[in-house]
Amino acid sequence: MARTSTMQKEVERTEQMDLIDVEPENAEQIVTAAHLYKKLQAARMTALEKEVAQKQVILKLIKEAKLQRLEGGKIKYQHNGVIITVTPRDELVTVKEEETEE
Repeated sequence: MARTSTMQKEVERTEQMDLIDVEPENAEQIVTAAHLYKKLQAARMTALEKEVAQKQVILKLIKEAKLQRLEGGKIKYQHNGVIITVTPRDELVTVKEEETEE
């Protein structure tokens, strides 16, 4: 029986105390940072939804243009300093702007 009580004491020592009892001094900073994180996360998710929708617009327009595919099925289109590449397998769209030398 002594063994069980020693084990129980050991388990009790390793358990985390309730956060209410041990609130850190910078608790307000933690909560403020967490609120900002959630706000930024929501903005990122909204931007991601818009990005995905715009990607679909680009894919639709590229397919309608019936551009000739390169080796491997890739489509590459360049116009006014913008290079658009569509990789067919994942319908990956890459848009780059050419750097202009001054």
